[in-house]
Amino acid sequence: MDIWEVFQQRGPSDPYVHVGSVLAPDRDVAIVYAKECFFRRMEGRGLWVVRREDVHRLTDPAMLEQVTDKSYRYPEAYRGVVEKREIAHAKYARKDVPKVDSTVAGDEF
Repeated sequence: MDIWEVFQQRGPSDPYVHVGSVLAPDRDVAIVYAKECFFRRMEGRGLWVVRREDVHRLTDPAMLEQVTDKSYRYPEAYRGVVEKREIAHAKYARKDVPKVDSTVAGDEF
């Protein structure tokens, strides 16, 4: 007898959610037990059963760390961009290039 984890989907666009487990000798019996235990009142739309020993967890938390800097994906990374640009313009200003107007709409970060 194996322990089978049961996942159910409530609606067509909902994710599958773990709802419990059943003890059964094989997959087919696990599906019947899961249906009887968790779907008696038609609570869901989809049903998955997975043998508990086939579920694995991540043991090395370092695997979740970012490998590269992706701060550009977050709005916080763009704070102070106008000031930094103006400092760079002042530092490397050329006399023949017109100054960029920093009050243009959409540039007020």
